[in-house]
Amino acid sequence: MRALLCAALVACTNTTGGDLIALPFAAGGASRDATQPFAFTTPTGWSVELDRAVIAVGPFYFNVDPPPTDEFRSGVVILQATEQTIVDALDPTLNEVTGGANGETGTAVSVEIGLLAPDSTNLASPAADVLDAGFAYVEGTAASGATTVPFEGQVIIDPSLVTPTEPLADLQRIRGAGVALTFTSAPETLELRVDPTHWFDQSDFSQIASTGGTWTVDTTFAAQLLEGVKSETGVYLFDLVPTSGAM
Repeated sequence: MRALLCAALVACTNTTGGDLIALPFAAGGASRDATQPFAFTTPTGWSVELDRAVIAVGPFYFNVDPPPTDEFRSGVVILQATEQTIVDALDPTLNEVTGGANGETGTAVSVEIGLLAPDSTNLASPAADVLDAGFAYVEGTAASGATTVPFEGQVIIDPSLVTPTEPLADLQRIRGAGVALTFTSAPETLELRVDPTHWFDQSDFSQIASTGGTWTVDTTFAAQLLEGVKSETGVYLFDLVPTSGAM
């Protein structure tokens, strides 16, 4: 098992020596009353109401130390969930992630999360209908003063950003979302909730008002949205809950 964990990361150099564990993993959208609109105000003053927010996330690698931001595939992994899952971020229902998670006991302070277009096993997911080459999709309306901007589009990694020191695989991940998780041998379920509110923290919707609320991968709006989706705080919320029975 420990050899497999190290193989997941090129720069994995040691393990923590904990007991081997396997646990269920479930993922869903923000915890909320799904009968109500998903509305919020961004730090830039835009009032946003989301109609769709879908994202493909995974695999997941939980680290005992935050990976250095200037290195690819680094850190010491103690737990992994190697399957991708598609999350409807507006639906609070928790759904089982295929394969669960496995690794060893210990405390993780960060998690690396893959951001990839849906793989073949997830294309049939009901939430995947709006995903194509992108790994996420958003649709809604933003308003500021007298300006109202209906918007919709995919979130895609700009391939022009690839460099010899920052390959595409490095861009297609969140390097170290913060967590505070102590994995033990007790029966527990790992839970993930995705809150899309902070995806738009930097978004200036006036930039897409003249384009009908759409954007291309090389625009400033696309870069702002991507930065929000890759946020390491407040978006990807993990918890461990006692396992009381089947999910």
